[in-house]
Amino acid sequence: MCLVAVVALAFADKSPNLSGKWTLNKDLSEFARGVPDSMTAVITDDGTKIHMVQTVNGQDTDLTVVRGEESVNRIGEMEMRTKLAVDGDKLLEDTTFTGPQGTVTRKSVLTMSPDGKRLTLDGDYNSPGGAFHDKIVLDKAD
Repeated sequence: MCLVAVVALAFADKSPNLSGKWTLNKDLSEFARGVPDSMTAVITDDGTKIHMVQTVNGQDTDLTVVRGEESVNRIGEMEMRTKLAVDGDKLLEDTTFTGPQGTVTRKSVLTMSPDGKRLTLDGDYNSPGGAFHDKIVLDKAD
């Protein structure tokens, strides 16, 4: 469930185009519950719709977000509902994951570096197993 919110980028009209391939920067990322061996995201951004194929440890997840709407995606047996708000150059994300093991909520702040080559998601989670924080840093590969 780490990277799924990155697809939710929707930074208003001045938002950068997110199209491209992104890879996990393990050195700068901080995971409370284990670092994945590998993580990539291939994103297509047409200005309205953002489509992402995320691969974590060889497992693909296909997600789509439409700017300005609540986004609903399914990941296996889990439903993911994401609401977005723009705050200057930051995106505030509120996601609820609902599945067989219960409900997990994440409130995060997503930022992009000024040169457009790094995405950072700082997320606070509440789950049946307790609260935790992750910082996911992705570097543009192309």
